[in-house]
Amino acid sequence: MREILRMRHATLAILLTLFVSTTAAVRADDAAKGDKAPGDKGGDKAAPAPPAPRKFMTHHRFTAGGVDIPYTATAEDIDLKDRDGKPTARFFTISYIAEGVKRQEDRPITFFFNGGPGSASVWLHLGFVGPKRIDIPSDAQDPGAPPYRLKDNPSSLLRVTDLVEVDPVGTGFSRALGDKKDADFWGYDEDADSVAGFIRAFLTVHNRWNSPKYILGESYGGIRGSMLVPRLQGQMNIGLNGVILISPAINMGALPFETNGNDLTYVTHLPTLAATAWYHKKLPDSWPSLQALLTEVEQFASGEYMQALFRGDSLSAVEKGQIADKLHRYTGVSKQYILNSNLRLYAPRFAKELLRDEGRATGFLDSRYAQKEIDNAAAFPNSDPFDAKTGPIYVSLFHQYLRNDLDADIQEPYLPQNGEANRSWKRQKDAAGAFAGFIDVTGDLAQGTKDNEALRVFTANGYYDLATAYFANAYMLHHSGIDPARVTIRNYPAGHMMYLNQGSLEQLSKDIGEFIQGK
Repeated sequence: MREILRMRHATLAILLTLFVSTTAAVRADDAAKGDKAPGDKGGDKAAPAPPAPRKFMTHHRFTAGGVDIPYTATAEDIDLKDRDGKPTARFFTISYIAEGVKRQEDRPITFFFNGGPGSASVWLHLGFVGPKRIDIPSDAQDPGAPPYRLKDNPSSLLRVTDLVEVDPVGTGFSRALGDKKDADFWGYDEDADSVAGFIRAFLTVHNRWNSPKYILGESYGGIRGSMLVPRLQGQMNIGLNGVILISPAINMGALPFETNGNDLTYVTHLPTLAATAWYHKKLPDSWPSLQALLTEVEQFASGEYMQALFRGDSLSAVEKGQIADKLHRYTGVSKQYILNSNLRLYAPRFAKELLRDEGRATGFLDSRYAQKEIDNAAAFPNSDPFDAKTGPIYVSLFHQYLRNDLDADIQEPYLPQNGEANRSWKRQKDAAGAFAGFIDVTGDLAQGTKDNEALRVFTANGYYDLATAYFANAYMLHHSGIDPARVTIRNYPAGHMMYLNQGSLEQLSKDIGEFIQGK
């Protein structure tokens, strides 16, 4: 999955990822919906009625664990309406429903989405959860140029749950209707409200109100997923069985996006810097294993290092030197660079500095990836090699899959990422005051587990994810107020989209499958 969380200093635009703006396409689409042209005085004419919703159904089968699983794939439009029955938005969704089930209401159903904000969910769809998966190198190598290939995915979660892809308004083929504009849905509350409305509409259209229900979100999907919990359970009386979060953003104060005066992010990301240096063989000392390294770095980060940063300018030169020596040992960058950084290693700059002597930079969402740089004197990478090497394969294969496998002949532009939505995202309504700080939705998730004592939470992170670091995730959940017995935390030797690594994909699928089955 990808996202497009905006980086400071214009270094990286993430996802969960560094994509170009699709402003022109969005404006063209809005114009097609009846926006006034320049010079058109318009008047109070009602918006034209939308065309009838589309629906494409096909039947397939795949094999997982030696078991043949027949299923129905449905690509369709589902409309939202206001209290007066006026259309407000049209969600385009692709769902997978297992066939031959005795009691469909007993089978779990999972709604999945990527983040951004402003990202469609093609990344999770064709990278992990769906019955088809992109054929991409597992070792972070360049997949090359087209043609690309889709292959059967025996690790698909369709083994254990029906699946519903969610593309929020302004992404994919999902659009505003009637008098609404896409931008009306671009905000923390607006987005969560509309996605909750879509889930309720889907459950009603497909008669799945009594099925076990899960929501699965990646990256900003962690914020969206957490905000959905009170809306679904409290406002719509839709009980949830579980929340599954992959590389989640939940508390932005623990992530490397707003760092002025915030030392927490340097503590929570240090183990990932160490893992990255270990992977690229840049550490001055040898370690018997990645786990041995991380165990020591985690202890240092949460103890001696955190205490040193807390002391700030009162730290003596000798003490700074001692901390810098250890940071050099754990990250591989020079002691002088560490001292110049005032002991604070900023993850986006680290992606450039670690391999500077080779003229290369690492990926930000997956630091296993690396490529040559044009400007080796810059403070930040020229681009993200993870994005450059993985983006085209997803988009190319989605268009082919939609037409050739799902028989959905759709000519309008598909928006995998929407930079305009990301830049226009509105703050939470209750976080717009003068002293509003970092977005932190752990309270929404925690309250959901109090209101519903059967609700459980699963989180997954990659060791090589510099955006939503695994140690930051542990910090967020250990400070959430959620009963630890109801939380499952798993880490994998890959990046933000850990499922691109074959071994991580198989283990992640097994872990989530067991979570859904209550094992």
